[in-house]
Amino acid sequence: MGAWHWLENLPSELGYGVVTSAVIASGVWGYRRVRHSRPAIDPSVGDRQSSDAPRNLPPAPRRFVNRERELQALDRVLERAGQSPAVQVAIVSGMRGVGKSAVGSAWAHRRKDEFVDGMLTGDFSRRRSPGGVSVSDVLADFLGELGTSDVAMPSTLVERRRLFERLTRDRRMLVVLDDVDLPAQAQELLPSGGGSVVLVTSAHRLEELVRDGAQPVIVDPLDGGAARSLLDDFASGERTASDETATRTVLDACEGLPIALCVCGARLATHPERSVGWLAEQLQQQTRLRTLSPAGEFDVTAVLTSAYHDLRQGEAFMYRRLAVHAGADFAPAAAAAAADLDLVAASRLLEELEEAYLLQDMGDGRYRAHELVRAHMTAIAESEEPESSREEARARVIDWYTAAARSADHAVTDERLRLGEAEPVEAQNLPTLDGPNSAFNWFSVERFNVLEAQREALEREMFERVWQIAEALWPLCASHKRFTEWVSSHEAGVTAGDALGDQRVVARMRSQLARAFAELGRHAEARKEMDLALDAVEQTGDKRLAASVVEFDGVCRLRAGELAQALSAFGAARDAFQRVGVARGVALQDYHIGWSLVLAGDDALALEPLDRAERAMREIGDAINVGRALIRKGEALMNLGHDTQARTALSEALASLESAGVEFEQAEAHEALAVLAERDSDVARAKAHRHRAYRLYRELGHPRAEELREMLETADTV
Repeated sequence: MGAWHWLENLPSELGYGVVTSAVIASGVWGYRRVRHSRPAIDPSVGDRQSSDAPRNLPPAPRRFVNRERELQALDRVLERAGQSPAVQVAIVSGMRGVGKSAVGSAWAHRRKDEFVDGMLTGDFSRRRSPGGVSVSDVLADFLGELGTSDVAMPSTLVERRRLFERLTRDRRMLVVLDDVDLPAQAQELLPSGGGSVVLVTSAHRLEELVRDGAQPVIVDPLDGGAARSLLDDFASGERTASDETATRTVLDACEGLPIALCVCGARLATHPERSVGWLAEQLQQQTRLRTLSPAGEFDVTAVLTSAYHDLRQGEAFMYRRLAVHAGADFAPAAAAAAADLDLVAASRLLEELEEAYLLQDMGDGRYRAHELVRAHMTAIAESEEPESSREEARARVIDWYTAAARSADHAVTDERLRLGEAEPVEAQNLPTLDGPNSAFNWFSVERFNVLEAQREALEREMFERVWQIAEALWPLCASHKRFTEWVSSHEAGVTAGDALGDQRVVARMRSQLARAFAELGRHAEARKEMDLALDAVEQTGDKRLAASVVEFDGVCRLRAGELAQALSAFGAARDAFQRVGVARGVALQDYHIGWSLVLAGDDALALEPLDRAERAMREIGDAINVGRALIRKGEALMNLGHDTQARTALSEALASLESAGVEFEQAEAHEALAVLAERDSDVARAKAHRHRAYRLYRELGHPRAEELREMLETADTV
């Protein structure tokens, strides 16, 4: 494991910051110089898995008929999984609208009791962007569901993949990967536990996976009997039997595609007074292609256009307005913004579109439209709505996501520098977020939509919104290590700042982008961005912003292992914060300086800045950073051989961190206290501290838990 590897949560002047604990190349635990021997731990602690296995499945289909061939093929994959140590993969493929996802989700719900160790779902359609889908981000979501905390989340794809393999090694799991484009995407997401099944749905055959042993399950359009059965499921058999010619016309128009059959069936179900002949006549009035499209798919335009013309005025208006929402799914509040309606009216129209099978209720208060329906929405809106109206609707959606992201940012912390604070963004029905957890939960659901809103803002040269979104996303991305969103949003922010000629924005965006690159170990790119940020901030005359940028320079240098340069940057940042009167910024630089000195081996010199940081944080009332400063002080005292003072500092740190509920640093304090107990030959106390550290790391899903467990199994003596 390389130097500076596990760098996490380094505090910053933003008020919400990210901490750090890395395992350095020498193998010494923690990002420190504490010297101690390999500990022994009681093997009785074990490595018990949480009973809370993830149970994340896609919604079950509302209507599902006659796919026994496909379901039986998937059952055979499950049988092989029970007989082989290898993970079994099934690829459910077919054209758009044929029901691939429905087959996959129906089987997953039917067999969910077979996978007691958990089920995970990766919906690639929600994650697709011009740059493709980030498998690393999918892995981060999976690791989070498996119990890995933010502080323990690896930064790179390789590290996340390695941790995923370890966490799934003893689990029999079902992993559903919906709407995959490339074989490599699925290959990186295979669990390692024997008996596990990976169910992939795709519009492509993914032949490379088949050559590697995956079972192909081809989903064809429904045959005549199955299509008739699905239509009869909506309208009574008597209605369809009363006019066989009309029924055949409807079935021919739907081409065996479940999405088309459900739309037609819903029209009959909601209008029992209308005959099947009426529906057939409506369909015949629409122009349609009777052949396959160039992409090898049937054209369902006639079915959707006929259904659209049958909508009431308000429903048709909402249908068109939803075309401006670029994301795959949405909350009613976003739809209300697009349509410029109050939330009650918008919600009612969405329910009516869902009853018409033109929208799918995701089961969590959110909606989505099938990709064929979304394409039709766009075509209808472009043909019937003036471009100016569509652009106004897009601007409202962009404003809504900008304001919502800002609400989440403020829910994380109010104590940070924001360039856009004086520029309000008007929007209604914003999410109610009462703290960091609710903000992070909101962002985990909406992050793809926020990025789509930013992309549209950039395309439309709404540059203020572009950088404002990036600024709001900084704490949300940094905390959960959402590197794809972090990098892409800030690269867009840099473009916006350059277009506006606003050097304050450029400095802010580039410094925060540099921080992301530094965390990813891309130090050359971090250095380039940081140098440009420093050049930009020098032109602004903004002293507080300059202090922030210089601090970020110190963080990037620290992560690159440049301790002397990091110390110089933190010292300059401290002076700058002192000149502008930001006490918390000064205190944080003292903490950075003290920690850097501990890392450099200058433990005696580290004590003074750490003392200052502790006192200042006590005055501010920041219990978390009081605890962090005391841990570093305790480590320095240990290294100097002042064990009694070190024990006092670490015990006080533990009390402060327990009051703040910060588990990772509590575990660090327990490990350091265990070392002190060993020096006093207090075996029982050393074991007690290590047991507690182990449990805390395990609850966090941190790799350190595995290291302690291995020590526990192999050590014979203290």
